Amino acid sequence: MENLEAAVQCALSSSTNTEMKAQATQYCEQVKNSPDGWQLCLNLFIKNPPSVPEVRHFALQVVEETIRNRFNTIDKTQQDLIKQTLWEWVKTSLDSNEKPFIKNKLAQAIVQLFKNQYPENWPTFFDDLFGLVDVSMNTPRSNVIIDFFLRICSTIDEEVVSLLINRSDNELQKNTFIKDTMREGPVIKLVEYWFKILMDNCQTNPSVANKCLNIIGQYVMWIDIKLIVTDTFMTALYQFMNVDDLRMAATECLCSIISKGMRPLEKLQLIQLLNIPNLLGQLKFDNIDFEELIAKLINLLGVELCTICDKVKEIPEAKTMTYGYIQTLFPYMLKLLANEYDDTSSALFPFVTSYTDLLKQQKKIGFSDIPNFQQDILELLKVIISKMKYDEDIEFSFGEDEDEALFIEMRKNLKVFYDAIFAVDENISTQTVFQVVCSTFDRINIEKVDGSNVSLNSSISASWSEAELALYLIYIFGESKRSTLNYEPEGVFYQMIEKMFQSNVIYYPHNSIPIMYFEIITRYTNFFDRHNQFIPNVLEAFVCSRGLHNSEIIIKTRLNYLFARFVKAMKTKLVPYVQTVLTNIQSLLIVQPTPVTLNNLNSQSYNDLYLFEAVGLLISLDSIPLEQQSEYLGTIIQPMLNTIDEIMTKSLYQMDTPKNMQFTHQLNHIIHAIGSIAHGFPNISLLLKSNINPPWIAIFNKTLESIVVVLERLSDQSSIRESIRYILQRLIPCMGGEIIKFIIPVMNGGLLTKCSKNELTSLLTSFFDLLIHKFKDNALPIMNELLYPIVERVFIFLNQPANGTDDIISMYELRRAYMNFIGTIFTSNLQNILISENNNRHLPMIMESVVHCARDSADVQSQKGALSVLSKMVNVWGGLTEDTSIPGFADFIYQQIVTIIFEIVMKDDFNFQNAESLVIFNEISGLHLIILQRQGVKYAQYLLSYFFPSINCPSQAASDFVNAMQNSDKKSFSKYLKVSC
Repeated sequence: MENLEAAVQCALSSSTNTEMKAQATQYCEQVKNSPDGWQLCLNLFIKNPPSVPEVRHFALQVVEETIRNRFNTIDKTQQDLIKQTLWEWVKTSLDSNEKPFIKNKLAQAIVQLFKNQYPENWPTFFDDLFGLVDVSMNTPRSNVIIDFFLRICSTIDEEVVSLLINRSDNELQKNTFIKDTMREGPVIKLVEYWFKILMDNCQTNPSVANKCLNIIGQYVMWIDIKLIVTDTFMTALYQFMNVDDLRMAATECLCSIISKGMRPLEKLQLIQLLNIPNLLGQLKFDNIDFEELIAKLINLLGVELCTICDKVKEIPEAKTMTYGYIQTLFPYMLKLLANEYDDTSSALFPFVTSYTDLLKQQKKIGFSDIPNFQQDILELLKVIISKMKYDEDIEFSFGEDEDEALFIEMRKNLKVFYDAIFAVDENISTQTVFQVVCSTFDRINIEKVDGSNVSLNSSISASWSEAELALYLIYIFGESKRSTLNYEPEGVFYQMIEKMFQSNVIYYPHNSIPIMYFEIITRYTNFFDRHNQFIPNVLEAFVCSRGLHNSEIIIKTRLNYLFARFVKAMKTKLVPYVQTVLTNIQSLLIVQPTPVTLNNLNSQSYNDLYLFEAVGLLISLDSIPLEQQSEYLGTIIQPMLNTIDEIMTKSLYQMDTPKNMQFTHQLNHIIHAIGSIAHGFPNISLLLKSNINPPWIAIFNKTLESIVVVLERLSDQSSIRESIRYILQRLIPCMGGEIIKFIIPVMNGGLLTKCSKNELTSLLTSFFDLLIHKFKDNALPIMNELLYPIVERVFIFLNQPANGTDDIISMYELRRAYMNFIGTIFTSNLQNILISENNNRHLPMIMESVVHCARDSADVQSQKGALSVLSKMVNVWGGLTEDTSIPGFADFIYQQIVTIIFEIVMKDDFNFQNAESLVIFNEISGLHLIILQRQGVKYAQYLLSYFFPSINCPSQAASDFVNAMQNSDKKSFSKYLKVSC
């Protein structure tokens, strides 16, 4: 025993060296797992003088685990020894100095004994427990024994009743038997003891009283409610709810009583008996935590009542009583919903949900059960709107602060209630929102002197949070209108927008205002399309210091995007204002050098690209003459090209260092900016159809000439290559065939020859795919020249060993992109580049690579893509005539394709129940039919006379396969294959 004691102390000591600790821990585990280790630990626990608490806790833990997991493996004598030893120790040795964790573990051990032996082998358990309490009454040990008695009661509920613990069917059956036995007698006496302990200690020892209340709350869920809900107890419980030291536990106990599962009419009777609204009127609401708990109580009661409403709707008297009770509870719900602390308000959200659902049901029957509902929902909506308002003291951070993020999440929930009330009564809701919005804007009167300057005569008596709320209410107004939103001048929406502009709220000096203001503008572009007299107000706001010129980067970034959306939506309505807008944002279109490190260069994003796209949209509007468009474009782009020329001519990029790559970064930014402007321009094909050759093509040509120079000098910079891919993709639609002459130079200049694996994937999926789709036959000369360099680059990367998960993923992505690229060549009828003089000697290698991908089932998407490519190859080259085939392809079909498509489904790991496998299976079915279609009876004869015999396939099965293939469509054949395989 001394060895074990020393080992436990050594294992738990922080000063023990690692080797000794490991040895001590190993010894302790050996004792714990040995058949008789519990005996050593039982003696160690009760030994006198006692060991240190940590050692005694370890010893007791071993005993408790033995009782819990191995009690049936020891004989009855040993079982009795454990019970008698522990019980006797409690009776004689448990004292007030014992550590709480020892008392908890001891309670768990005794309750495990109880679970194993009650009632058959320990029928007197509760008599022994009550006797323990009785003997200690009026003795110095009374408090110690009462505390332990309560721990035992609580642990019984945890171990026998609690639904939070997963239990086996046998354990559940045993626990049910224990509960049923307890209900027959012990529970009644337990309740008597709890009441007596509660009343004896409620004034002198609130800690014990609170434990009693907690236990009553635990047990009330499964014992007879009549044992608890008595006049004596409920009177005391309600009194406790006004006692500072007891009210939290008392309220929790009352919540448990209300939560007890009962039939609807019985629950209604209980609620009526409890008369909680009368109680609520007597409580002191002077503590944050208590108010939150009362909110939970009201919520619980409210949800119960709403549930009862639905279940007793065919019983008029019960239904009337329930609705009446909800009405009585409603003012208290409103009071706490409006509480300044959001946790308190949020506690009532389920009740609000249930109540609004109830109102929706009532709407269907004309609110016959709630005739005065309008006043209730009016008050509820007012509270919801008030809770939607930011706290004045919050530090606005665009949602980045934790408290603000929680508020934003709560506001989303409030929006759900807001929508629900709109659905119940749109008229009341509309008028309420209208009054809040207009009254707020009436208290904001900002006068402008000129431009963005504000007059000293401006009058602002609304707080920033009120102004933000008014804007938010307009923003969500349209979503909540179940009928068509009325944009006419007599409508409330028109009047709210008009008030918004009249107040000049955009100039309110707070960062919460601009984004919400312009979110409204962008959401309701249809309004401005109909009432274009407000467009000058909108554009003036966009170009002011609170708009696109905002000094706050988060605001500016979001507004760039919103401005682009507004321009895209309004288009021709903006033609009269283009010159003015461009003049006012001209300073924003200058790309300045910005310090950035080499590490951040490749991941750098540009927050103004949407602004440049909006500029492209503006200057290319249909109603602007092409010459004017070209002039606008030149005015904006030429300074950028001059900057590129200066950087390249003076080799300023050579001054960049890993700590400051400002000139390379400036080049990237300029290239992205011009690409974004081009993205705003129309598709040139529409103009060419009308025989119009836009003059701005020359400017983009000049741009690409500068880009080629940049790439020649800086092709080793991946950020430069990424920028050039970006601009090329955006120039293709607006330049058309004019861009073709630049493709080969930029690819050979580094875009292809120096690209990384991920860059190549991007080129295949985004650029070349777009190029082929856009130019079709015109892309043939380019792709003919670039095909082998592309394929060679793919093979270089795919033949490299993969290092780590990320590398494997990027390799799979490249394979998929490669298969898609080859497939696109066939889909676009460009397959002749594969057999051209430049590339025909590389075709066998390309075909082998496709077969390799088809064989690899580790990457299902690549495998599917490869099978699809093989189908396209067979369809184009798999015919029997010279015109429908190429030399050697028939051999490729029979020696490679046929072999692989049978090999795939014959693998042991091919699972027909797997969704991904079924996709592959369907591809294979289709490929069989395409081969048959192109090769005809030759394919059937090959299978019957050579292939099936070579794999020892029975002749009948082979014949069935060929017959099914020859007489089925793809769907039917696929079903046949699934069954036969």
